[in-house]
Amino acid sequence: MAKIIVSCRFQKSAKDMADLIRYMATREGVEKLPSGQKYNLATSKQHDLILSVVKHFPQSKKFLEYDDYYAMPTSENANEFLDAVAERYADRADELKGLVSYISNRPGVEKLGSHGLFTQFDMPIDLDTVAERVANHDGVIWTEVVSLRREDAERLHFNNAEAWKNLVRRNMNEIAKAHRIKVEDLEWYGAFHNTTHHPHIHLVIFSKGQEGFLSEKGIKELRRAFGQDIFRDEQYKLATIETGYRNELKDNLADLLQQIQARQSLPNVDYYLFLLRKIKDELQQQKGKKLYGYLPRKMKKLVDFALREFAKDSDLAEIYSKWNEVNREKLSLYYDTKDKPDVPIEKNPELRSLKNMLIRTALSMNFNAPVAVNTAHSGFLFSILAKQIVNSASKRLDELNRMMPLTDSKERAKIREKKLAHGQKEGADGYGTDDEVYDSQAAEGILTMLDYLISLGDQDSAQNTEEQEPQTEYDYDFDAAYAEYLDEDDYDEDDDLDEDEQHFGFSM
Repeated sequence: MAKIIVSCRFQKSAKDMADLIRYMATREGVEKLPSGQKYNLATSKQHDLILSVVKHFPQSKKFLEYDDYYAMPTSENANEFLDAVAERYADRADELKGLVSYISNRPGVEKLGSHGLFTQFDMPIDLDTVAERVANHDGVIWTEVVSLRREDAERLHFNNAEAWKNLVRRNMNEIAKAHRIKVEDLEWYGAFHNTTHHPHIHLVIFSKGQEGFLSEKGIKELRRAFGQDIFRDEQYKLATIETGYRNELKDNLADLLQQIQARQSLPNVDYYLFLLRKIKDELQQQKGKKLYGYLPRKMKKLVDFALREFAKDSDLAEIYSKWNEVNREKLSLYYDTKDKPDVPIEKNPELRSLKNMLIRTALSMNFNAPVAVNTAHSGFLFSILAKQIVNSASKRLDELNRMMPLTDSKERAKIREKKLAHGQKEGADGYGTDDEVYDSQAAEGILTMLDYLISLGDQDSAQNTEEQEPQTEYDYDFDAAYAEYLDEDDYDEDDDLDEDEQHFGFSM
């Protein structure tokens, strides 16, 4: 559930706006119920009245006060909700006679005294003059409410008119932009209502010059501006964590691409190579800059699909899941995140750099280059094999010497001299046995490795003689999967879509 609610309405006829201005500035304060009555269930009169109100004004179901009443239908929560509806629809009093009568006559009401109207500059405000000015305005007038929960208002010090006044003033440019009004033409008035559960401000907004308009996207911009300002400290902490995960995603994808370039043994490496080669082949047919933002729609789709496939790697998938968790918490400050799916990684504008990383890697790769044989490794294996052969011959010679009848010491000495001359060591037994033992299994393993390296060289020679397409051994139907992806996907980053209606997960 969002922690900030922004509700917006507009009036083309301003005849009733004077009453709304006066109500905003002088509304009756609601006295807290005694603690003994706090948890009494709502009366049948309250319940029936709420049913008629939500039927007549369906948008009132989005109020925080209604959420509280729905979760706990107490008399206090019922009063809070009815108060909220009465003040936010004060300009339509004729439709709310039963409600206004109920609130006016119920116990626990006291006057606040003088009005609490404020605007962009600190100056004396004459309530009647403002009410008349608004009532005589020939154009659209927006009436808006920004509301917080009591615990958030107390924790963040938005429990007084001064804090709310400064909030609106700081965001004057964002308010003008959301309403498509020039800043110099924007005129607004506000009032703070410090209700029991949901402290809030009322705003009246209109243009002194060219007429503006407020779309659903504009309302989201308003909610985002106020939410980021009110919860800026929490936003900063979450954004820092989110940035860490984003950088980790980039590093892990870079490592994966490096391993693929080196032809290391990886799960699905053949499929990854196929995707990168597909991207390179398509890019080579394109003119202009080889960057994602400059590519035609069809080419973008291929890169999107490739990123989605790479992101199925277990490490990348885990990191992106963590990124979404943090981003969901960040957006939940001013959006209702319930039942909204995470945005797929290839559709996340925050991670466009991953697509350019795939493009750069594909363009840099030579898919027809022979697999290099490590000559140093081969030489090392040959030296080990030669040593094994020498040791074997030496051992056999010692065995033959021991079998010979050598009674003449002079003859034995001559044999020792010959062995030393051939570089053989003389052991403690005087027969020159070497400390190293011949290992037939090791020799067989070395020979097998040499055979493999030689076979690689033969394959490379064959590839250089006649160029062939790389053979892929993965069991995957790319054409069918890609066609299915195109059918289910109608998203384009270049389109001005209302992304919040489609996916949850965009970083704001």
